[in-house]
Amino acid sequence: MPGQVAPGFLFFTPLTMQKVMANKIIQALWGNLHGEELKKYAILALGFFFLIGSWWPLKTLKDSIFINTVGPHYLPYVKILSVSLFFPIVLLYSRLVDMYNKEKLIYFFLGVYTVLGLVFVYFLHHPSIGVANAVTDPKRLLGWAFYVFCESYIDLIMTLYWSFVNDITTPESAKKGYGLIIFGSQLGGFLFTLLGTLLSHDASQYTSSVPLIAFISVLMFIMIAGTVWLLTRVLRTSGLKGYEDHVQATEQKQTPAAVGFFDGLKFLVTHPYVMGIFGLVFFQEVVSTVMGFQMSLLAKSTYIEPGLVNKFLFDYGLAVQGISCVFALIGTSVFHRWFGIRTSLIAYPFSIGLFIIWYLLSPTLWTIVYVMLIAKALGYALNQPTKEALYIPTSRNIKYKSKAWIEMFGKRFSKASGSVVNGMVGQALTLAGGFTIGLIALWIGLAAVIGKIFNKTVEENKLID
Repeated sequence: MPGQVAPGFLFFTPLTMQKVMANKIIQALWGNLHGEELKKYAILALGFFFLIGSWWPLKTLKDSIFINTVGPHYLPYVKILSVSLFFPIVLLYSRLVDMYNKEKLIYFFLGVYTVLGLVFVYFLHHPSIGVANAVTDPKRLLGWAFYVFCESYIDLIMTLYWSFVNDITTPESAKKGYGLIIFGSQLGGFLFTLLGTLLSHDASQYTSSVPLIAFISVLMFIMIAGTVWLLTRVLRTSGLKGYEDHVQATEQKQTPAAVGFFDGLKFLVTHPYVMGIFGLVFFQEVVSTVMGFQMSLLAKSTYIEPGLVNKFLFDYGLAVQGISCVFALIGTSVFHRWFGIRTSLIAYPFSIGLFIIWYLLSPTLWTIVYVMLIAKALGYALNQPTKEALYIPTSRNIKYKSKAWIEMFGKRFSKASGSVVNGMVGQALTLAGGFTIGLIALWIGLAAVIGKIFNKTVEENKLID
C-alpha cells in the first residue's frame, strides 16, 4: 500500500549502508581493492600479522637477553659472527628452492624454527643456564645462540614470505594491497609487543616473563603456516599469478629456472638493478646498526638493572610498532599511490638524515630514541613495502634466490659492516654521525636511480631476468 515500508527494507538498508561505508573506507585507505584481490591481501596481511607479531617480542628479547647475559659491548661481535653462520643457511635455502615449491618451503622452515624455538624456551627457563642467572659473561653461549636464532628466523622467513607475496603480485596491485599487508604486519607487531610490554612491566618478574614471551612467539610460527595453507585453498588459480606470469603470457616465453647453490649470487653481481637493491639494503642496515649501537650504550648506562633494560626495550618496541601501525593504516598505500615508488625510496633516507642531524645537535638518550623510532617505524611501514615492490618486475630466480642472498647473507654482511664501524668509533658521536650522514647522501642518490629503472621497466612491460 502507498506509504507502507516493505518488511525487509529496514533490515536491508542498514546492511547496505554498512557495506557502502566499508567500501568507502577501504577505497580511501587502499584504493580500489575489492573481491578476490581484497580477499588475497587480507589473508596475506593475516600471515604478516603473525609473522611480525612473533618477531618483535623475539627481537626485543634477543637484545635484552644478549645485553644482560653477554654484555652490550659484544653486540658488534655477534653481528659479525652471524655473517659466517648465514653463509651455509643461504646455500641450503638456494638448493631447496630448486627442489620444492614455495608453500612446502614455508612449511618446512617454520617447522624447523618451531622445534628450535621450543628448545630455547626450555633453556631460557633453566635456573642456571637461563635468564635467572644474572651474571654477565661473554662465555654464556645461550645469549649468542638465541641472538643468532632470532636473527636467522626473521631474515629467512621474512625473505621467503615476501618472495611468495611478490611472486603473486603485479606493480599496480601492490600499490593498493601492500598498504593492507603492512598494516596487518604492524598491527600484529603492536599487539604482541604490547603483550610483551605488559608481561615485562614488573621488572622483578624478568626471569619468568622472558620464557613466557618467547613461548607465545614460537606458537605464532604455526599460525603463519596456517594462513599460507588457507590462502592456497581459498584463492582461485588466477589470484596466485603475478607480474612474471603476465609478461610470459604476453611474450609467450618462459624464463628457465637456474639450478645451483650460487645462482642467486650470480644474478646479484651481474644485474646492476639487483645490485642496486642490495645497495639500498646495505645503506639502511649500516646506518641503523651504527645508530642502534649508540642507543644500546646510552640505555645500558642509564638503566643498570636487567629488568629495567628489558622494560625500556619493550617500551621502545611498542612505540615503534604504534607509529608504524598508524602510518601503515593511513600512509603506506596513499604514499605509494600518490607519489610512487621512486619518491617513496628517496623520502625514507632523507627523513632519517634530518633526525640524525638533530641527534648530533642534542646527543641524549631520548633524541637517539627518536632517531631510531623514525628509522624503524618508517622502515617497516614505508621503506619495506617500497623495497619489496622493486622485486615484482624481476624473474623468479631473482625473487627467490638473489633476494635470499640480499636479505639473509647481504643483510648480515651489512650489519657486520656497521658493527665494524661501531668497533672503530665506539662512543665517538661526531665520527658516528658524520659517517652516517655521508652514507645517507649516497643512499638518496642510489634510491633515485633504482626508482627510475623500476618505473621504466614497468612502463615498458619488461622483465628483469
